[in-house]
Amino acid sequence: MGERRAVRRGGRRRSDREPRRGWVPAVWIALAVAAADWGSKLAVSSRLPVEGFEEIIPERLAFYHVQNHAMMLGLWGSFPLALRQVIAFCGAVVGLLFLLQILGRGHRFTQRERPLAWLYVGLALGGMLGNLGERLVHWGVTDFISLYWKGLWLPPGNLADVALFLSIPLSLPVVAFEMLGRMRRAPERREPEQVEGLAAVEVAPLA
Repeated sequence: MGERRAVRRGGRRRSDREPRRGWVPAVWIALAVAAADWGSKLAVSSRLPVEGFEEIIPERLAFYHVQNHAMMLGLWGSFPLALRQVIAFCGAVVGLLFLLQILGRGHRFTQRERPLAWLYVGLALGGMLGNLGERLVHWGVTDFISLYWKGLWLPPGNLADVALFLSIPLSLPVVAFEMLGRMRRAPERREPEQVEGLAAVEVAPLA
């Protein structure tokens, strides 16, 4: 009996041929976040001395200027500086690779899904640029935003930290979008024009 083999013409799905422009809005968001972070740190540093405290909204919000030479939330503050630098560098590389993966696959998202994906990448990348950019100048980060909770002023942070925290819950739907995109690209769900790219090749019957 004879058999048929399906061979693909072109080799790529239509979505893979779409232009990858997702980096444009994501980069603009990231630059806006980083610029706001650096500008606010500069303004606070010029206005408040280190360890200076100014209550902005009574028992709600205060500016408490500290220089954080540890990692986020004071993590690994007791580690040697060289080790903290290695941890920061490795974390930045892993985070950047993950964000690049999102940008590289973003063209597979639907039009409704893409804005949330770009917002996630922009906030995460902007937060990374804000803090890592300052660490490149002087190993340390300017923290100043302190919130009041249950009779205590919480340890201060900055706008880059806020952007990073906001990006965490956004990562969940973005990962879900990627999974849905893979399902839409499954072979059994090829679009009609993709099916047209397949040609059946007859094989001569076996003797």
